[in-house]
Amino acid sequence: MEIIKELKKRYLNLQQSDGVSNAVLAEIENELKVKLPSDFCEIASFYSGGYLGGISNYSFSNNDGSTNIIEETVRLRDTINLPLRYVVLAEPPESIIVMDTENIPSIIWCDAVEVTKLNDKSFISKPNEWNSYAEYFAQLIEDEEDDI
Repeated sequence: MEIIKELKKRYLNLQQSDGVSNAVLAEIENELKVKLPSDFCEIASFYSGGYLGGISNYSFSNNDGSTNIIEETVRLRDTINLPLRYVVLAEPPESIIVMDTENIPSIIWCDAVEVTKLNDKSFISKPNEWNSYAEYFAQLIEDEEDDI
């Protein structure tokens, strides 16, 4: 995808490449029983989570000791019955960012108290949404570039 090449170039102008292996992506899929979107996997080859665009995104790897998407997704599945198709990407103050691995919009940033409304989308406050992980990542890069 041409857009991913452009995003990689812009990202590498900001930070060093720190991607994860296909084995890490397979572990995410196996542990969470989801099929990760292809754009997420392509971006994961050079970005493995972390602080970008003012958002502290969870680590994709559970081997680096930091809070990661597997642990947080399992935690929320257990505590609030988060539907299986969602992967937790970040939890900014009083909100949550999830990736829907089956539907569009793919990325949903909603109020933390409304996370239980993901299934029926009966939000009181309209969430921020991106159609794909690539669109969300582009927004993070843009916000990071604006801070320079």
